[in-house]
Amino acid sequence: EKFQETFRNSLWAKEAPHIVEAPFAISLGGYIVRGRIDAVYKDGDIYTLVDWKTNAQANADTLQLAIYRLAWADSMNIPLENIKAAFYYVALDETVTPEVFPSREEIIKLLLGS
Repeated sequence: EKFQETFRNSLWAKEAPHIVEAPFAISLGGYIVRGRIDAVYKDGDIYTLVDWKTNAQANADTLQLAIYRLAWADSMNIPLENIKAAFYYVALDETVTPEVFPSREEIIKLLLGS
């Protein structure tokens, strides 16, 4: 109930999502990575992908958002520069928007262990 109340009072509750629980599958270095993006917001040509977190520390891995961005760009055929991504930590009522994301090549290197 606490998380629901925090979310209801957050900036994200005031915005209407473009899509919720958007499924994706992306091929990276011969691996298929599948998942769901919690929420996608759209403002003109700019998309913001948001992943909700319930932990009490802002310590999620930016790699997750980087994969989301690549998958959204590929599936929607839009440039990466039109896609923002953020973690929303509900317990903290804090949005963390990384400025730098690993590239496709960096992600593939991580997956291949090289």
